[in-house]
Amino acid sequence: MEAISKIKEETRPNLEGLDLQEYIKKVKALKTELAKEKGGKPKILVVDDEPHIANLIKASLEDDFEVILANSGNEALHRARYERPDLITMDIMMPGMSGFEVVEEFKKWEDTSKIPVIFLSAKDKLKDMYKGMLTGADDYVTKPFEPEDLVNRVKAVINTE
Repeated sequence: MEAISKIKEETRPNLEGLDLQEYIKKVKALKTELAKEKGGKPKILVVDDEPHIANLIKASLEDDFEVILANSGNEALHRARYERPDLITMDIMMPGMSGFEVVEEFKKWEDTSKIPVIFLSAKDKLKDMYKGMLTGADDYVTKPFEPEDLVNRVKAVINTE
């Protein structure tokens, strides 16, 4: 329970000279430390309508993260609100809602707006990557991907958020 004590001490903002970005980083780092202390892993929501791709992503991440799968935009919206993942990997081309549309919805809701998103898509044109970043993604990985690269990028986004 040492992490809980740290959180109580270190997350009380000193309003004089408060650097909000530093404060947010500190809170997130302590949250990760608390999860480790509890024996938990950061939770990743993987959204992809192709089961073999979703399972490949899951297999790539599951040593370091708790992985939850969703196979549609609607399911992703529900799972993100219910599961509260630490990060979401999102395909773009899906039936129904595109990944762009799903992330736009996430960003509208207070309880999901701060969840980092990595687009993971076969759309490899610069305009798609640009649109992804404008939509609010924290990173953009093209398919096919190297599993080790994906793990490193997920870790980088979680640790800098």
